[in-house]
Formats: sequence, C-alpha cells, structure tokens
Amino acid sequence: MHPIWIWLLVLALLAECAEAQSCKPDLRGAARNLARGRPACQSSIYSHPIIPSASKAIDGNCEGNFFHGSCTHTSTEKEPWWHVDLGEQFAISTVVVKNREDCCSERLLGAEIRVGDSVADHGKSNPLCGNITDTRRGSFSSLNCHWLKGRYVSVNLPGDASTLTLCEVEVYGTKLGDQC
Repeated sequence: MHPIWIWLLVLALLAECAEAQSCKPDLRGAARNLARGRPACQSSIYSHPIIPSASKAIDGNCEGNFFHGSCTHTSTEKEPWWHVDLGEQFAISTVVVKNREDCCSERLLGAEIRVGDSVADHGKSNPLCGNITDTRRGSFSSLNCHWLKGRYVSVNLPGDASTLTLCEVEVYGTKLGDQC
C-alpha cells in the first residue's frame, strides 16, 4: 500500500475516534453523549455577531473561548436557563458541563443541573442532579445524577440578574431498564 494511503487511513480512523470522544478526559470511551445534536432551548440569546444559541452547547466542540463560536450566551436576565430535549426518557448517570475559559467563568457558580420530564417551568421543578461549584476558567464539572430519570436536562441559574454561558454540555445515561 502506498504511504499516502496509509496516512489517509490513519487520519480517517483518528477523525472517527475523535468524534466519539468526550470533552472530559476521564469519560473518553464512555457511553454515547445523549445530548449531542438534540434540540436545545435557552431563555434568551445575547445579541452578538457570533449568535450564541442554545445548540452551541451540544455541538461536540469543547472550545472554551466564547469568541471562537462554540458557546451559548444569554442576555443578562433574572434566572436564565438552558435545556436539552433528549427525545425520550433516560436514566441519567452523569452530566458534564464545560465552563468558559476566556473570561467570566464565575458566572456558572451555583448553576443547578436538573433532570426530569417537565419544561413547563424551564425544568426548575425537576429533581436536582447537582450544582456547579468549580468556576475556574475552562473547568469541567461532572455531576453524578444517580440515575435520575427524565427526558430533559436543564441548567438553571437562580437569583438576580445574571448571564448563563455554557461551552459544552454532555449527558450520559441509558435507556430505562438497561442500567445496572
């Protein structure tokens, strides 16, 4: 086989593997990210040429610099929120949230990750998986949801006027009846 074909094959295999990988190093090889590419919504969209829409948090790109175009960003508002629709109910084991790394990482402090079947109140009545406490620039927060069941995973930022920015959200779990 010609050397150029070998390199092309290696690059193709690496690209395939990279697509299946998690942003969080210790989750590489884990089950499929249930949130990737699913419909997502957020309370508002910050007016910016990059258009930081809800789908940016589930695009598979873990880039933490807002200006590189892969982060969400709401306007400054009371209790901003974001959620993803997994399409059906799952038992959720872990939710991973990638924080912004260019600035403003403290904005995620206290954010609530919730799992359930309601979006009527932006998921605030769904069971709490956990709160984000690590707000270092570029940090990953891995929250153990203890197999909470639900179709929706939300990130809610309680309190007064604030801004919610997410650079990636990954959701891991299994179909109901498949967990140990």
